[in-house]
Amino acid sequence: MRKALVALAWIALPWYAVSLVAGSRVVPLPHLVAARFVALLPELVVHAGASLLRVLLALGLAAALAVPLGLAMGRSRRLDRAFAPASYLLYPVPKIALLPILLLVLGTGDLTRVVLVALVLFFQMLLAVRDGARSVDEHYLLSLDSLGGTRLDRLRHVVWPLVVPRLLTAMRIGSATAIAVLFFAETFFTSVGLGYFIMDGWMKLSYADMYAGIVAMSLLGLGMFVVIDRVERVVTRWQRPTR
Repeated sequence: MRKALVALAWIALPWYAVSLVAGSRVVPLPHLVAARFVALLPELVVHAGASLLRVLLALGLAAALAVPLGLAMGRSRRLDRAFAPASYLLYPVPKIALLPILLLVLGTGDLTRVVLVALVLFFQMLLAVRDGARSVDEHYLLSLDSLGGTRLDRLRHVVWPLVVPRLLTAMRIGSATAIAVLFFAETFFTSVGLGYFIMDGWMKLSYADMYAGIVAMSLLGLGMFVVIDRVERVVTRWQRPTR
């Protein structure tokens, strides 16, 4: 609780200072935005729910493609040589630049937004899983084989425990980028989502509404970060030192 209050103070105090300098109309005072946030909460929940659903679908799609391919690349040098060059070439490409192409190919529906966010997450997860699978010490695999272990045992007891922490780290870091990309994607051809809500407030000069939407999107990103962090603590208990 104390840490949360300190964090809020670090945000609120500069915010008050900027608001007083720039003018409260352009940068509304924090307590005014908070009041507006509470008043708009039912509407914000609807928009946040739409944005969250898009991010979760993108996360699932990216994981379904990146995890098997990353495991295969990590454990097979031949597959790694085949797919790694394309991965390195496409990874730095700003995925938001592909939005016009996706709109032409997939249309203006939610599928375009989901695929766009999935592309952001896919390459981060792919490389994290591949590096995790590649870092396996062969001595562990030989020890398991000597005990009669199968390929499935290799994956379950040796490879997967090394992959999961890296995968969750990539998901945690990528979630912030995904929400940023989703914000831009939600400003086109939609009437629901936090990106739409923020831009709608901006165009109507309703700056308090705009900042309330920004706060909601920040809380959405924070919530995803915390959930993934908690999941990592539960599923990677072996990483925590015992007392």
